[in-house]
Amino acid sequence: MLEPRLLLCTLLISGMAYGQGIPVGKVLVLHVPELKEGVTPQAFQDFLASDFLPSTDRKFPDLTFEFFKADRGAQKGKFLLVGSAENNKNTGPAKESPFIVGTGKKTLGDYTKNPQSFTEYNLIGADKITSLPNAGILGIHFIKVKQDRLKEFEVFVVEKLHPVVGHLFPDMQLLYYKATGGANIGSYITIFTIDSPAARDKYWPGGADETTILKTTFKPLEGLAKELGTYLVEGSFLEPSSGGAAAYWESKVWTDFVHSSYLR
Repeated sequence: MLEPRLLLCTLLISGMAYGQGIPVGKVLVLHVPELKEGVTPQAFQDFLASDFLPSTDRKFPDLTFEFFKADRGAQKGKFLLVGSAENNKNTGPAKESPFIVGTGKKTLGDYTKNPQSFTEYNLIGADKITSLPNAGILGIHFIKVKQDRLKEFEVFVVEKLHPVVGHLFPDMQLLYYKATGGANIGSYITIFTIDSPAARDKYWPGGADETTILKTTFKPLEGLAKELGTYLVEGSFLEPSSGGAAAYWESKVWTDFVHSSYLR
C-alpha cells in the first residue's frame, strides 16, 4: 500500500493529467481569431489565459471555455477558441458570439479583427450518445456532403458511423457535427478527438509514416469508408489512391488544434 503522502501525490498527478484538454460537448461554439497587425501570438495567448478565460467562465456558466493553437494542417499557427456544453439549454442556436467578453480592461476586439465571428456546432444524433471524451487535440476536418443527400447522411452517421468510429480507440474518436448557428450554417465537420499529442504520435507521428496500429484498425472499416464516400463531394476527401489508412475519413481541408495546456 502507498504511504499517505505518496498516494496524495499520485492522485494529484493523475488529476492533472486528466485535466488537460477539454470535455468534448454535444454543443461546440468555435471561433478562429484573426490577429490585428502588431499583435504577437504570445501577447494574445497571455490575454486569453489571464483575461479571456476567467471572464467567459463568469458570464457563461453553462459553457466550458478553452483555447487551442494549430500545429498541423491548413490553419497551422492559428488559435481556436472553444465553448463546450453538454447540451444546448437555450431555446435555439446562439444568435451572437459568446466570445466578446473581457475583464473591462481588454476584450477580444482589442486583439483581433473578427471578434464577432463564430460557428455553433451540434453533435449529430446527440441523444444516442451517452458519454463523450476529454480531448487535448481537436483534429477538425471540414467535410463536404452532397446537397441531395444531407438527410440521408445524418441518418448514416447515427446508425452506422458513430456506433463504430465514435469509440474507435480509447484515446481517439471520430465525431460528426452540424453547424446550426453563426457562420456556415448547414455545413458539417468531423472532429478527431485525440487525448494528447503523445496519443496522436501513436497513430500519426510527426515527420514519419502512419503507424501499424492505425492501419490495422482502419483496415476492417474499408467497406464503411467506401459507403461514407458516396455521401461526400468528389475530390473533398482523402482518396484510397493516397495509401492513407484513413482514406475517406479524412478531409483534404483539416487542422489539428492543440489544447493550451500543451503549449510552451
